Amino acid sequence: MRLLSCHVDNFGKLSDLHIEFQDGVNLFHEPNAWGKSTLAAFLRVMFYGFDSKRESGSFDKERVVYRPWQGGVYGGELDFTYQGRNYRISRTFGKTEKTDEFHLYDLATNLECHDFSSDIGSELFGLDSASFKRSAFIAQNDCECSSTDAINAKLGNLVENTNDINNFDSAQKRIHDRMNKLSPDRATGSIKKRTNMITLLTEELRGYEAAEQGAKELREKLANKQEQRKELTEIRSQYAKALQVASEESRRESLKQNYQVLCKEEKEAKQKAESYKEIFPGRVPKDQEFVEKNQEVQMLSVLKTTLYNLGLTEEEKAQYDMLSDKFGDKKPDECEIEEQDKELERLGKLKEERTQLETKISYFEALAIKGEKPEYTVKKYTPVLCCGVIALLLGLVGVALTFLLPAWKPYFLPCLLSSVVAALLGLGLIAARNLLYSGSERKEREEKRKAAEEEKKLHEPVEEIQKTMEEAAKEAEKIEQEAMTFLGQYHIFSGGTDLRSGLYELRGQLHEYERMKARVDKSEAAREEFDDIKDGLMKFGWEAGLEFGEDIAADLSRMQMKAAEYRLAQEAVEQAVQKREQFEKEYRIKELAAIEKCPYSLDELNAMISDVDERMEDVREAIEQYNHQMEDLQEQLDARDEKEQQLAICEEEQKQEKHLYETLSLTQDFLQSAKEQFSARYLGPIEGGFGKYYELLTGDNSKNWMVNANIAVQMKEQGEMRETKWLSAGYQDLLGICMRLALVDAMYPGEKPFLVLDDPFVNLDEEKVIHGNELLRKISDEYQILYFTCHSSRNP
Repeated sequence: MRLLSCHVDNFGKLSDLHIEFQDGVNLFHEPNAWGKSTLAAFLRVMFYGFDSKRESGSFDKERVVYRPWQGGVYGGELDFTYQGRNYRISRTFGKTEKTDEFHLYDLATNLECHDFSSDIGSELFGLDSASFKRSAFIAQNDCECSSTDAINAKLGNLVENTNDINNFDSAQKRIHDRMNKLSPDRATGSIKKRTNMITLLTEELRGYEAAEQGAKELREKLANKQEQRKELTEIRSQYAKALQVASEESRRESLKQNYQVLCKEEKEAKQKAESYKEIFPGRVPKDQEFVEKNQEVQMLSVLKTTLYNLGLTEEEKAQYDMLSDKFGDKKPDECEIEEQDKELERLGKLKEERTQLETKISYFEALAIKGEKPEYTVKKYTPVLCCGVIALLLGLVGVALTFLLPAWKPYFLPCLLSSVVAALLGLGLIAARNLLYSGSERKEREEKRKAAEEEKKLHEPVEEIQKTMEEAAKEAEKIEQEAMTFLGQYHIFSGGTDLRSGLYELRGQLHEYERMKARVDKSEAAREEFDDIKDGLMKFGWEAGLEFGEDIAADLSRMQMKAAEYRLAQEAVEQAVQKREQFEKEYRIKELAAIEKCPYSLDELNAMISDVDERMEDVREAIEQYNHQMEDLQEQLDARDEKEQQLAICEEEQKQEKHLYETLSLTQDFLQSAKEQFSARYLGPIEGGFGKYYELLTGDNSKNWMVNANIAVQMKEQGEMRETKWLSAGYQDLLGICMRLALVDAMYPGEKPFLVLDDPFVNLDEEKVIHGNELLRKISDEYQILYFTCHSSRNP
């Protein structure tokens, strides 16, 4: 596309300004404060308008900055041609975006058309305003080149569907913000805060150890007193039974019946417990084992999910199998690919050299054509000869007539002298002509000899150049053959100019194979761990005498429930035995069956019971005192239990957030990797364009630089690749100009946009300014350039 003209009604300090643009370089050499940057901003705003976003540094502030100083209509017109049609943009600006007006006219009809909307800049260039300022618009002291989502989308030919790549930065920012909120290293991160909370709770729980020890000692004292009370109760019971022996003979039969009931309950409990041995013919697992196995079941579920996430689709499996067949036996390393890349770069230089040599041959051939053999003509001097012959004939005729005609006798002597003179003159003229003719022949021979020598001198360098070209052609053919052989090993068949693309394709396939292989390796490791855990669970069931089915979790749960029932049955047996033994101990069943006689009198038994009651009262008061003390300690222990519960909740939440943090980190890495792989598709053309402009600006053809997939340049300094931010401002501007021009070349392979250069060479030294002006002259054949400067030294 090309700008035709513009008219500024009022924009900043510019007012009623009309400019006609021409092809090539449009130079605006004006003093400071003339309004060059304002004019550049006007051209940009005519395509994009003022940005409505209210962010720091947005165009919304420009609406105020460029409001007309002198008042009047805020805006203007801009004529341009695009795809063979001429258009006119008319914009007027108000205080807000809603009050702005936009019109587009077709200059062939002067009627308003709707080929483009008010967002005409994005529709024409495929870029938003910020990305346009980072590419075709190079401002003074703002030559830095940085990729944006819109530029990446334009480079990847995804302008029609840019949601994925355009949302990359926002997605990364959301992940980054979320990770900052969770960060285990930042003071404001929830994981860091919770870590501090867990540490604080752990320290507080340690402070409850003294209360726990005191409670333990009280429990021991309380148990002793309760044991004493139990013993005293037993003694009193014995005394009471002895007291009642005489009067309660009938009660003995009742006690025997109670004993029989207890024996029956014990027998039934043992039978029920025996029935569970059929369920567990091996052994009955412990509760701790079930806890561990339940954790393993949960791990099986996690591994199953992991296997599902890591599993390859059919398309991916086919691709992986294809890449495995290709790289399985012999996988090229990066050094081999880099070596081939260098060879192909050398091939390109050989082709450039061949082109230069062909130009030289054309030059010498042109010289040969220009120096064609002259037409060597020998002057015969025919007029002189004719005059001489005529004079000689006249003289001879005069002499003859003088002697033969009698009428001439009076004039004999004058006629004779005249005739002789005429004859002598004729002879003289004939002799002079012959002398001149022989001199012309000698000159012709000398000129032929010199021409032959000049022709020989012109053909000698042509032969040398042809010989050099033949050697370069052989070397180029050898490099191409080696590259084709190397790529052919991996079923990539490219030739000519596609060899380097084939090499980039091989590198991409190799990276994809390594990524998928790592994924397959992780999947196999997870599968192996899954099988090990599953085998362990099956073995656990087999050792207990049970066989697990497909639903291991359900089988394990049923097994745990049966084990709990078995333990309850065992406890019931123990309780029945304990009741029977306690009954036997309390009532002395053997003595109960015999005839009992009390050895004490009633008064003695009552005195003994009274003494036991007093001792039991003392024990009761001690127990009550210990219980009060225990209640005081229990409040602290309850607080400890709350702290422990809070600690458990914190640890569980910490575990979940750490897992989320790791997942976000992996997601961030995968997104970055995907973007780099996407960017690698257009890295080659950008790298080539950057190298071309870098050599033009610096004269340095050694590749001591590198362009990465993020469209960032690194320079080799002291043997290492370093970021450009450590370079001088001038060199950073130089690299930024080269990269921006390379970006524009890559983004617009067809119809080229215009370039706005607002004094970009201000920080360059004198030599590079000269190269920069030469660069502008060269690219002006492809681009229409609007060049603003305030100093004549930077005029192109």
